[in-house]
Amino acid sequence: MVIAVVYLVVSLGASVIYGRLLDRRLNGPQLRAAWAEGLTAEARCTAVRTEEGQDAEGGVVIHRYPTLEFRTADGRSVTVEERQSRHVPAEGESVTVHYSARNPEGATTRAASFGMLHARALITGVGAVLAVATASVLAVVI
Repeated sequence: MVIAVVYLVVSLGASVIYGRLLDRRLNGPQLRAAWAEGLTAEARCTAVRTEEGQDAEGGVVIHRYPTLEFRTADGRSVTVEERQSRHVPAEGESVTVHYSARNPEGATTRAASFGMLHARALITGVGAVLAVATASVLAVVI
């Protein structure tokens, strides 16, 4: 029984930590801040930077990062390199950006999604359910 309780405490802690780390890796806090206020603007793509890398098998992977320029509601001009977008606009193309008044440099072209809004809670919840189920089995078996 003691082993099951220790396992439960450790695995619950691990699921909370993993949820927070994954959320940060996915830039969840920055994206949620950009979506929270509901501010949008039309941005123009002024350039597209290309970066070449390698995947796990050694194959070539090309990443494209557009530079977007837009004006905030208070008239401030902001330039940002979008690293979150699934759609890379062509140079000169206009796209809608979501931004926070406190940090317009954190603007994104990604629309809010349930998964990104609740990524930390989802990962932590799934980890907690698995931890409780496994601890229960350990308590019965041991």
